[in-house]
Amino acid sequence: MIDRSRQLALFDRYDQPAVNITAMADCPDFVPAAKAAGVPPFARVLHAIGRVSLEIPHFRLRVLDGRVSEVETLDLSYTVLGQDGNLNFSTIPYMADFQAFLDAYRTDRAQARVALDLRLTPLVTRDYIFATCLPWLRFTAIQHPMARFGDCSIPNIAVGRFRHEGGRVDFPVAIQAHHGLVDGIHIARFIARLEEVLGDAVNDPAR
Repeated sequence: MIDRSRQLALFDRYDQPAVNITAMADCPDFVPAAKAAGVPPFARVLHAIGRVSLEIPHFRLRVLDGRVSEVETLDLSYTVLGQDGNLNFSTIPYMADFQAFLDAYRTDRAQARVALDLRLTPLVTRDYIFATCLPWLRFTAIQHPMARFGDCSIPNIAVGRFRHEGGRVDFPVAIQAHHGLVDGIHIARFIARLEEVLGDAVNDPAR
């Protein structure tokens, strides 16, 4: 496991140890092929986020009860617009098999959309990625709420409105993570790999 003990000791002394970077992702336009295959574009993005989160070693690091661990699996918890027009949550496990992931995505999203109570998941582990989609905004920055500033080792990832031009698509991506675990270079690598994975989906949108 990566040794981040010195960085963690430094940033644990900060009142707000999170690093938050927003950048524009740009890749071949995977959206038309996804829609033609009946795949919601955000499902494609969410699956790519899960995959890349496990591929970039620093994004697998978490802190729980003062100890650093490395996740082997992930649950993806993302926001859903409920029937009352307010936010709710859907949580599904990341699965490398995209069709299995898509089935779980559709099933749980449908339940979240009609739920009357907030669908909160007890965070007894840190094997999560928090994600949100803001398709109405091409934001330039975002600040996610944190229950406790010192416990922000679960990355928060937001994507914004797509812009399509010349066979390519770009969209804002904001990544918030514990700076004791993740640096700017790792966020840059994450976004670059996300672009590659989504670009590959152009020719194989359902896998």
